[in-house]
Amino acid sequence: MILDSNEILCTINLVNEMINILAIIFVFSILIIIHELGHFLAARWMGVRVERFSIGFPPTIFRKKIGQTDFQVGAIPLGGYVKMAGMLDESMDAEMTGAEDEFNSKPVWRRIVIITAGVVMNLFLAILILTLLNFFQGERIRPYTTIGVVADSGVGAKIGFKPGDRIIAVNGQEVNTWEDIESLYIDGLNSDIHFLVERDGKRVDLLYKREWFSQKQGEMLDIAPLIPGKVGDLVPDMPAAQIGLQKGDQIIQIGDVKINSWQELTKEIQAYPGKPVQLKWLRGKDTLSATITPQPVPETGPNGETKEVGRIGIYYYFEHRDIGLFNSLVLGVKNTFQLIHLNIRGLWWVISGAKSATEVIGGPIMIAKMAGDAARTGWVSLWYLIAALSSILAFFNILPIPALDGGHLFFLLIEGAMGRPLSMKARIKIQQIGMAILLTFIILILYVDISRLLF
Repeated sequence: MILDSNEILCTINLVNEMINILAIIFVFSILIIIHELGHFLAARWMGVRVERFSIGFPPTIFRKKIGQTDFQVGAIPLGGYVKMAGMLDESMDAEMTGAEDEFNSKPVWRRIVIITAGVVMNLFLAILILTLLNFFQGERIRPYTTIGVVADSGVGAKIGFKPGDRIIAVNGQEVNTWEDIESLYIDGLNSDIHFLVERDGKRVDLLYKREWFSQKQGEMLDIAPLIPGKVGDLVPDMPAAQIGLQKGDQIIQIGDVKINSWQELTKEIQAYPGKPVQLKWLRGKDTLSATITPQPVPETGPNGETKEVGRIGIYYYFEHRDIGLFNSLVLGVKNTFQLIHLNIRGLWWVISGAKSATEVIGGPIMIAKMAGDAARTGWVSLWYLIAALSSILAFFNILPIPALDGGHLFFLLIEGAMGRPLSMKARIKIQQIGMAILLTFIILILYVDISRLLF
């Protein structure tokens, strides 16, 4: 049976949706289990009785009581909680007997340990993942500072960049890699950013204006480096892997077209969705060739139109610098807190009106898409996403909002300062207000997610 292009496209879409679903279940499960496990272990360590350890929302698909704890798994993997005896939480259960193994019977410092344990575990997970990836992958470097592509209607075109420009410095700091350019650019967002470039043997000063930042996608530089057509990571079971391409191979010809850059390679491959084409590449001193059929993939154009383009499942080449275990740990900690800092800045941009919520905030729908995209790329990308989300979860959970860990921590700090807790009535009222704020925020996130899909 031979499938036509529409049937192939439908099959690809169905497979992509299945990957999205499985990836989001995997990602959320990891994040929730780690966070709630932190609270559970800390509670047991501090002598607090745990009544329920739940992963996911109802309906319950698994339940087992071990000791004094009821362990359960819900069918919807978008949350979880640890119910501790004698603790006022989202359930509004204010019944406390004063038993020694109740949460409120413990000293303030022990309760702080329990409350912050979830955030600590999320930070630990992010640092651990990034440390291991840095150690096994090495530091990824793109040793390019010459521009290969400038989008016609992007910010890069407004700045005045042209293909072939070599960026020498950003805000007065010399750059040697594309990572240097990105880092200095991100640091300078929401302010004027000065670029020094070399063009036709002359030095030219270019300026990113702060006023552009508030425009839609005004933070997107929309330029790409001039990269050789060298194969980096390969996606398993995609056409490139199937014909035997390997990391480090240099693609030199597609059909009758000579390839001198990654941009030319991408353009040619996209022109052959589901159509066989001859591919030629260098491996060391050997020249190899094979027929490859790029997988047809739907792509949405700038005006919302959908068309098929070819993909073969390769990414451009990074240099990997081995940095050792200790430096991997240092870089893992640095990367984690860079992610948190970027989220703090993003939140401030929304609050200050510099950016709209639809451009900065993402919810479960956006995360599902990101998880699916990362899963299709490979395990390395998926673990990078989990590390990023874990650090973001740690940041948002420590915010002093009632019903979040940060809200409980705030109550405990007040109790420590006053020498006594707030009244039960006051805590219940504040908890109710916090739940209302949290539900409003969840509705906002879902609205932003749906708006992003529709508009």
